[in-house]
Amino acid sequence: MMKKYSLQLQNFKWPEKHMLFVEGGSPEIKKYETLQHEWPAHEEIDHVHDRLALAGVGFWSFYCCGNLLELCKVACRMTQLRNMEGLSALIKQLHPLNRKDFFLNITGLLKAEQAFEQEAHVVLPDGESRWFRLTGVLEQNKDGLHRVVGTMVDITAFKMAEIRKANLMAFMSHELKTPLSTMRLYVQSAAKFMNLKGEDFLKSQLSKADEQVWAMNKLIDNYLQLSMTAHTGLCIQSEWFDFSALVYETVSHYAEVDPDHVFKMELNGSIFINGDRDKITQVMNNFIGNAIKFSPRNCFIKVNCKKAKNGVEFSVMDQGDGIAQVDLQHLFTKHYRANNPRMGAVKGHGLGLYLSKEIIESHKGSVFCESELGIGSIFGFVIPHQAHN
Repeated sequence: MMKKYSLQLQNFKWPEKHMLFVEGGSPEIKKYETLQHEWPAHEEIDHVHDRLALAGVGFWSFYCCGNLLELCKVACRMTQLRNMEGLSALIKQLHPLNRKDFFLNITGLLKAEQAFEQEAHVVLPDGESRWFRLTGVLEQNKDGLHRVVGTMVDITAFKMAEIRKANLMAFMSHELKTPLSTMRLYVQSAAKFMNLKGEDFLKSQLSKADEQVWAMNKLIDNYLQLSMTAHTGLCIQSEWFDFSALVYETVSHYAEVDPDHVFKMELNGSIFINGDRDKITQVMNNFIGNAIKFSPRNCFIKVNCKKAKNGVEFSVMDQGDGIAQVDLQHLFTKHYRANNPRMGAVKGHGLGLYLSKEIIESHKGSVFCESELGIGSIFGFVIPHQAHN
């Protein structure tokens, strides 16, 4: 990952208004001498730095010509970097989950001139982890020379407290899943027994209880995955498995427990992929579960599994109310819920699709959605055969 962004940065064509051309002598020396004359001397800002050191606030500057990153004394102590570095030195310290965002913020700032703010997890040379809140704005002098300047605030104590809370939530979630799974098995067994005996009322009540247990179990799964994604990234346990067989197994389960909808499957023979079987199953459950929730009774739900270029494509088509175009671009955003006519009757927290996107992208794949109001929707994903290393 680091090599990729470093190369992108070296090959990035800075906008002409950010460039400085110097004739004669060493270009890098001349550029640096010009910077020293154009911007305030270090002595003039050292006093401010000393004042802010007590608050754990440092300053950084990125000079667009020469790819020079300058850190104040406080920022040097925070990052264990030298006063003058290449921008790649800071990017190299960033956690892989933050590198892409920081790189895009810098290049986006130079193009659109809009300030940015982001939290960054930094791994120092000695292995210590720290968290900073980084800000950046674009400055320009009278000659048109540009630099990015920003602050670096140490928020490690705050993030550590946040992680402890997340770990506690993850522990509680894990402990709750076992009794919930056992409860669901008992409820399902009782419902099947009542079905054989013809006790329609009890069967109906047990089915509703089973739905609530399933909803609670899904919610716990979502929050557990969300906590892991935010702090450490998804933990992928890869194995080779028959994707088509997994689709058949998953859809057969829904067809058995949900007699109110008609399920159709289209499979193209065995398709083997390398990935996390449980997490990919979670994505399929999210898509099929949503199709069930937002489709009227006795409608068709079509599940398709077919070979794609260097991989496999999975999709679920429903006959629900559809999704407006204005909502489509936000569907996979955390906590977002589309304005659907049936939404008021369906409970949710806007996490399922967001986590589905995170899982599929961690397998080098992509998610998609096609929808038309009054017709229905198609949710799906494409992943390669070697979905994860």
